[in-house]
Amino acid sequence: MTIKKAGREITTIDDWEAYAGPKSADQWRDGRSAKEAARAWLEGDGRIPPEVRAALASHPAFAGIQSWTAEPEAKLPFDGFAGEPRNSDLVVHAVDQHGPYLIAVEAKADESFGETVSDALASALDRLLANERSKGMQRIQQLAQALFGARTPAGPPIKNIRYQLMTACAGAICESERRGYSRTLVLIHEFVTDKTDDTRHIANARDLSLFVKRLSHAASSEVASGSIQGPFPVPGTPLFAGTTNLFIGKASRNIRLGSPPQT
Repeated sequence: MTIKKAGREITTIDDWEAYAGPKSADQWRDGRSAKEAARAWLEGDGRIPPEVRAALASHPAFAGIQSWTAEPEAKLPFDGFAGEPRNSDLVVHAVDQHGPYLIAVEAKADESFGETVSDALASALDRLLANERSKGMQRIQQLAQALFGARTPAGPPIKNIRYQLMTACAGAICESERRGYSRTLVLIHEFVTDKTDDTRHIANARDLSLFVKRLSHAASSEVASGSIQGPFPVPGTPLFAGTTNLFIGKASRNIRLGSPPQT
């Protein structure tokens, strides 16, 4: 039950900042996702955060964790194109009674899930016009094929999907397949603090629901806090082998002044 980065064990907040902190010191602040995620995963004396345990307990595919290791800021490549691989805030390798599996944690205070697919495509086209060797549009196309396939009548249009959620799933699936795991959980770990805005939390919940609706071909339309949805069938081709089941979950921690303590 250890957290390590580049062979260095992380046991304190200072360790986390030194070995796996965000690129910008501005992001390492009380009430924001990077620092609060570090606190949440370090404080349990070897146990994962209670809100994460509660989410896992909500789904029959998961049981009590027997052992785990984790790496903050883990690089998870999912294709052969040049450029930075997907960075997951925390990758947890867990074992329960069903065997080993992966949790890819996306920590969020009220930061958004980034640009939409529509905006990502527009940026990729600009890069292609400036450099004919750019593969950005091809990357987005492959991701859409591998995760979604063709749109069903009830499915939302892909242009409104948040691209960051697509890359988070792709990186996690590929890492699970490399490890031989049969389960992959992409977990949104949300932090409600005195420095977050509820309208942004609501917008993030809406974006996550839209993603799950497209991923499930409208069979699921929400991932409530404290729950896990899935498994979701993904076409796989051309990026995945199809050897792992994908789940999407959400766990929330409210640390606003006056809020009841986490249990």
